[in-house]
Amino acid sequence: MRIKLSPELAEILGMFAADGCLQSRYACMWGNINQDKEYYDNVVCPLFSKVFKNKVIAHEKKSNSVYGFYLCGKDVVAFFEKFGFNIGKKTYNVEVPRLILESNNSILYSSFIRGFTDCDGCINFLRRATGKYSHFKKNYHTYPRIFIKSTSNNVIQGISNMLSELDIQHSLEKQSVENSKKGKGEVFSTVIRGTTRLDKWMNLIGFNNPVQQSKYDIWKKYSFCPANTTFSQRKKILNGKLNPLSFY
Repeated sequence: MRIKLSPELAEILGMFAADGCLQSRYACMWGNINQDKEYYDNVVCPLFSKVFKNKVIAHEKKSNSVYGFYLCGKDVVAFFEKFGFNIGKKTYNVEVPRLILESNNSILYSSFIRGFTDCDGCINFLRRATGKYSHFKKNYHTYPRIFIKSTSNNVIQGISNMLSELDIQHSLEKQSVENSKKGKGEVFSTVIRGTTRLDKWMNLIGFNNPVQQSKYDIWKKYSFCPANTTFSQRKKILNGKLNPLSFY
């Protein structure tokens, strides 16, 4: 399969770096069975169908509580291998493909970051509980934060480099976590904080996953977004069927 580096392909590579798995006979993508169906049906599958020129349809895998698809064939495996993805578990060593990092192309940077964040990132909003803030900011979730997390420091460093090229200020964090199978491990994060940086993110990168976009849309409409809401609840808020103040 001939490789043409396009924004669509860059977004797919971001998705695959986050949610994909490569084996000797196939590649696969899996998201959350409860949250990601709309994203997979309306964004992920159409993008894969366009790039691979083959209809891709997602299905449930209830045994693992996931929703996604397989792409079978040696040509598919070879395709992802050309971008530096290795067969087997990639959790701790996945990287941003070198072709993207070295492209000096802001559109490709944005596309990869969006794909990765839609699958392995989130946006949330905080109360400003301490400090000289208004009553509204102290009591409602108004302060935006975007988190991009991975157990691979390499991919987080690559995303950080691209964000710097896009002039989006951010911080890098490391957190120790307990893993029931492997003991202590580390999670690496890129964090974008504040309204000004969020505005820049939305102008340059944005979200294609409606789970994340719905939080932003509520915040834009009401100047706050309640914490711990489900995607279904947020859709009702945006449709005027649920009052966001009912969460307080």
